[in-house]
Amino acid sequence: MTETAIKGIHHVTLSVSDLDRTVEWYVRVLGFEEFRRLNHGGLDKAMLRRDGVLVTFVCHGDLADPGPFNERHAGLDHLSFAVADRAALDAWVARLDEHHVVHSDIVSGATGDLVPFRDPDNIALELYTVPA
Repeated sequence: MTETAIKGIHHVTLSVSDLDRTVEWYVRVLGFEEFRRLNHGGLDKAMLRRDGVLVTFVCHGDLADPGPFNERHAGLDHLSFAVADRAALDAWVARLDEHHVVHSDIVSGATGDLVPFRDPDNIALELYTVPA
């Protein structure tokens, strides 16, 4: 069975309406670093990374369906970033506040504490503590 083992998630790609605005927000608010931009198959893409996490963003241009993100459509419900503990989560809440990012209060989830918020395209994100 080891030959079919999954080692983790390589990357997540999110469709966005404005690539420059999205990259600026993820760099400024979440501390990601942009390390590559490309046009592949007529799609503009940006690759960002932080702490071993790779997130790619794609802008579909004229082929994009109009309208904001909706987690009730088939596809992505939300993207959750793991944080070490409650102290780290509290520090993230302070950072979100510093950047005027609307978020809920910290709540208890199935395996830890979390805080949900949204990016500029209304994509649902959360910061979630790693289970002890």
